Amino acid sequence: MRLATLVLLASLAAPFPAGAAPVEEPYPQFGLALTVGAPDGAVLSFAYSPWYWIMADVGFAYTLAPGFVVGVEVRPIDFFVSPTLRGEYGYYFAGNTANQVKKWAGVPEDQWPLIGDASYNWFSGMVGIALGSRRGFTASIEGGVGLLQMTVKGGSGIVSGIQVTTADWKFQSLMPVARISFLYFF
Repeated sequence: MRLATLVLLASLAAPFPAGAAPVEEPYPQFGLALTVGAPDGAVLSFAYSPWYWIMADVGFAYTLAPGFVVGVEVRPIDFFVSPTLRGEYGYYFAGNTANQVKKWAGVPEDQWPLIGDASYNWFSGMVGIALGSRRGFTASIEGGVGLLQMTVKGGSGIVSGIQVTTADWKFQSLMPVARISFLYFF
């Protein structure tokens, strides 16, 4: 009996095998993000990240009209502070944008019918820094350069007693882009 007790105590006191290590919890793959930026506006997006270092997102955007933003982001370092590299495409549908631009640009109201709905899209590349954990909450700030393409529909109206018709107008320009993003992985 004493021998059995000693063998039992010895087996309980034996250390774990050298190869056994605690199992690391996998990174969550899905998340939600809230972003504010230019030209992004306000964006609520769904994020998918198959590995800790890359993430794709697609979201609903709104400034003066509804739109969408699609992006891919690389975070090469798995640490609380990480650099980011991001590419994105965004599109805003024609909507209230033209009316706001007419007001901001000081276009006289009698000439408003000559300017139709406006829509725009952009491609951008950004670098930034992210703070937080890929296993929970992350905040990031990014900036870079983008290519903006705007299309303004023409219109027709009477200006000073003369019938005037304008053609569609297209504008393209490089511009600075910036965004602040709050992301939660679950």
